[in-house]
Amino acid sequence: MQRGGNPRSARSDMPLSDQIYQRLKWSLIVGEHGPDSALSIRTVAERMGTSMMPVREALKRLASERALIASANRSFRVPRLDPARVSDLFFLRANLEGAATELATPRMTLAEIDQLEKLARRTNKDVESGVRGDYLANNYAFHFTIYAGAGNPELTSIIEGLWAQSGPYLADVVRVLETTEDWRLLHARIAEAIGARNARLARDLVEQDIGWGMKVYDQLADSGDSVSQTSPSPHHGC
Repeated sequence: MQRGGNPRSARSDMPLSDQIYQRLKWSLIVGEHGPDSALSIRTVAERMGTSMMPVREALKRLASERALIASANRSFRVPRLDPARVSDLFFLRANLEGAATELATPRMTLAEIDQLEKLARRTNKDVESGVRGDYLANNYAFHFTIYAGAGNPELTSIIEGLWAQSGPYLADVVRVLETTEDWRLLHARIAEAIGARNARLARDLVEQDIGWGMKVYDQLADSGDSVSQTSPSPHHGC
């Protein structure tokens, strides 16, 4: 990422509250905290070996970005959104990430495209091996290798904020639903389209990739089921 740094690895020269913010944001993106999970200031501070003040600042910042909500007793909570609202998040992601991909396609270097192809193979192996935690991390790396190439830090920052909000819900379904070969090869197709400088196709494929989440949560909204009650079905990842 070009703005704010990669949330996976907060830099040591950042203010402490920024480092904690990045670490917590990453934990939301990869689904370490599910919907309705509580994050108390004291517990997070103890886990990170720091005082409560920078933790409070980081949690309040995430709450201001709608990734968390303030709760009682000095704690924060991952929002439990109804499926229709989660679908809306994926709708926004699909459109914004499609736009970022179209911008990035003519700009990405051959080295960046080579890295994208490697990440596509890695996410495929993650799914085949059933290591979904690795998949979620490498899925982020794949997508943000593209979005960083768009040359629009504001757009990339907005997209990452939506990932923090949708991460707990993406993790829920990735751990439950079955996958197909078509889905596992979708990242490779995106990388191939970018390598061919086919911006329209690359955008369409990314929108298809992210749009899967919208379809899943639309179905849940219609049926009234929870994720755990959803029958395994073919899907495209996001």
